[in-house]
Amino acid sequence: MAKAIVNDLIQIFKSGVTAVLPENIVKKCLNYSPITQNLKVCEENYDLKNKKVYVIGTGKAAQNMAVEVEKLLGRKITEGIISIPKGSLNKNLIKTNISYYEGAKDNLPDKEAMITAKKIDHLITNLGKDDFLLILISGGGSALLPLPVEPISLSEKTTLIKQLAHSGADIKELNAVRKRISALKGGQLALKSKANKTIALILSDIVGDPLDLIASGPTSENTDNPEDALNIIKKYNLYDKLSQSIITVLEKNYQQKPFPKEIVTNFIIGSNKLSTEAAAIEAIALNYFPIQLSNIVTGNVKEIAFEYANLIKAFCDFLSNKINAPTLKDIIDNLSITGLNSHFVDSLESIKEKDICLILGGEITVEVKGNGLGGRNHQLALEFSYYLNNIKNKLNNYEIYFLSAGTDGIDGPTDAAGAIGYINLISDCELEQLDVNSYLNNNDSYNFYKKFKNGSLHIKTGHTNTNVMDIHLILIKRHNY
Repeated sequence: MAKAIVNDLIQIFKSGVTAVLPENIVKKCLNYSPITQNLKVCEENYDLKNKKVYVIGTGKAAQNMAVEVEKLLGRKITEGIISIPKGSLNKNLIKTNISYYEGAKDNLPDKEAMITAKKIDHLITNLGKDDFLLILISGGGSALLPLPVEPISLSEKTTLIKQLAHSGADIKELNAVRKRISALKGGQLALKSKANKTIALILSDIVGDPLDLIASGPTSENTDNPEDALNIIKKYNLYDKLSQSIITVLEKNYQQKPFPKEIVTNFIIGSNKLSTEAAAIEAIALNYFPIQLSNIVTGNVKEIAFEYANLIKAFCDFLSNKINAPTLKDIIDNLSITGLNSHFVDSLESIKEKDICLILGGEITVEVKGNGLGGRNHQLALEFSYYLNNIKNKLNNYEIYFLSAGTDGIDGPTDAAGAIGYINLISDCELEQLDVNSYLNNNDSYNFYKKFKNGSLHIKTGHTNTNVMDIHLILIKRHNY
């Protein structure tokens, strides 16, 4: 195992994370002049003269986003309410008129988060024509902004969502129901705001950056058919289990108000794409040729690991002149990796003597069959190493290393963001008498990496206070003979 290559991978990953830290992206997209009282958001300008500014926020990154807004606007902020995860409050950072409230322990809606949601609801519905509302949204924001439509109770709402999830409902179906029975999600926050102008800064944690799904879209127009929620519930045979209050809300004649697009503007200021672009820049600085392949990788971890191994085999064959560019293009186009685009192949002839860094991002899933400890990134690194071992005799001229890690610094219920795999991992395991299959089958990849090489292939960054899904990095390096 080459320690220098491992260090390169970690450095490239950390550069991708740094690019989407709340403090960095807010500084990049916001500019304020106290003299002219002009606020520039991305490329748009807003005159704040004679206006009161209010700030609300929800999500894992909301506190750090708000701190930068405080530094920028200072006492121009009349009032602010930020809903943040339980245990994340940094009291040393509070300086102005913004109040921070904790809730949603373990990312689950609770009474504390609902109390904060009520405070936010009260604030926005009492704003006026001279008020400017700035909203900060990031992943985890849905659990931190729970306010069911009356007379639905929080426990009734959460019970229904859990039942749907356990029945196999996907994220779009869950959100369709969640938005229909929420007083703030599905655009309701924007609809309720009485401010003259509402601006939302959004850090995306969902593949494809869909505004209506990030934190369940509190500032995005809900284009769902009002009947969708009820039909989804019936699809999973849960109608008979509904409380009377939910039935009352769902069967009531629902009239969606026209969405005030002219006074509500959403800006996605951070995403997986921004993160992987920064990773590519760092790869160049470390003398790798970066190739950004996809930001929307989804699917089952075993299938993605298998396809990544096929991707590596194709690249190595191309670099070794075993196949030409058109053949490489055909292979890439036939791989089952979401968002993979072969348009870059035509420009690769000049890089055959260079080391390559393949860069991908997204969020995959794990079918949990065991009772071990781990997450999708640990599992992917280990599965990839397993499949790579099966073809390593065809890759003799290359060193292959792979990093899979979450930009939030957490992979499942662990203290690590992910892990690193490599071409000789399986054979090296045998020397340490570790049975990879037993760890894979028990979904115990965290404990594998904890034992293997004394945990040196774990990626541990701590909580990063951001989240733009996962980054996958593959280094293809020629052997130095």
